[in-house]
Amino acid sequence: MASELRGIDLVAYDREGRVVLLAEAKSRHGTSENWAAGLRRNMLAHGVLPWAKYFLIATPERIYLWKQERSDLSGGPPEFTIDATRVLQPYFQKLGQEPSKIAPEAFELLVLTWLNDIALSGEHNLKHDASSTWLSELSGSLQQARIEMNPM
Repeated sequence: MASELRGIDLVAYDREGRVVLLAEAKSRHGTSENWAAGLRRNMLAHGVLPWAKYFLIATPERIYLWKQERSDLSGGPPEFTIDATRVLQPYFQKLGQEPSKIAPEAFELLVLTWLNDIALSGEHNLKHDASSTWLSELSGSLQQARIEMNPM
């Protein structure tokens, strides 16, 4: 399966070693649900997006999430979109980075750190946010997950 995952920024494996999340970290600004859906649709069309329970695209401004069903890998819009500035702000502060100036590699590391925090602690800093239902579900799926950056 490693060759199937080439080109995916981040991959999370559950306790049994199954892929549970595929994630792309893009330092791009001014994104929209249409942009995110287009990126996912292109990945699907080019065969670089294998099946996983979840697919996530993180940008400094927004986080887009799809819950993928084996029978339906359509190129539709994300099921959930949240304001990433609130979720990721503590991570930008820890890195001493401005969201508008972060380099792609640094943003990928930031998203990896955020996902690892979810996997290790279950904390996601959105308990007070009405849009956190999907993140609570994702958090449960990522408990004790192993997350790898740029698997080869």
